[in-house]
This record gives sequence, structure tokens and C-alpha cells, in this order.
Amino acid sequence: MMFRYLFLILVVFSISSCAGVYYISDHNENIEKKAYTSYYTEDHCDEAINPIMQQRIKNAVDIKMRDLGYKYSEGGDLLVQYFVKNTTKEYLQKCEDDYDRWTGGETCREMVITYEEGAIIVEMIYTEIKTIIWHGAARGPSFNAMRK
Repeated sequence: MMFRYLFLILVVFSISSCAGVYYISDHNENIEKKAYTSYYTEDHCDEAINPIMQQRIKNAVDIKMRDLGYKYSEGGDLLVQYFVKNTTKEYLQKCEDDYDRWTGGETCREMVITYEEGAIIVEMIYTEIKTIIWHGAARGPSFNAMRK
């Protein structure tokens, strides 16, 4: 159940946009379901990420972990680390308009389309045995464009 809530964190970051969001999650079934009581976080945000968005992500992780009943404690049972990154991507858009050359114009051109894509990876690590017990990732629109 805890894994489902953390998975929701990944989705919440990208719902505010109308572009497609791709996500995955996985958990380690071999780890005994122990009563974890505390957590601490590590963030690894790209320096290009808006500082306000960085704070929102940190607050969302803390709120969700507290809602699940965990207490923040430096060196806790669980390490929740997250990686946030924006990447600039490009693709070539080819126009296949064969009729234009017969109508007197070459209006169809190849164009390079540039856009930003955001990605977030969240991992929960059981600190006692230093093993990842849950992993989730999502990619979609840029985190700097979330307000739009």
C-alpha cells in the first residue's frame, strides 16, 4: 500500500499538464514487510530546475511520507531519494507534401523541433541492508513548464 501512495507522488507532478506522461514502478518482493517508522530524504535536482519547483517536490515527498505515518529522522529506516532532471530534446519533422511542388510552391520544409522533457526518479532504500525496496520513474513535460 505504501508503494501505491509513493507512485501517486510521481503522477501528481505531471498531471497538471496535458502532454503524455510515461511512468513505471517496481518493488522488491523479497524484502520482509517490516514496520518502518522513520525516513529521511536526499534530493538530486538538476540545477536548471526552477527552485520553487524543487521546493514543491520536496514538500510533496515529505507530506506523503508523513501521511503514510512515517516520521522524519536523520538516519531513519528508509532513505527516500529522488532525482529530477530536465532534458532538451530535438526531432526532425519531415513534411511529405508531394502536391505542393505542382501547385507552384515549396511550402513544405523539414523543421527541427526542440522541446524540454522532465523526468523524476524516486527510490526508497531500506537503510539497514542498503537495498532498494521501491523504485518509480516518470517522464513528461518539463518541470519548469508545470505552471503553464
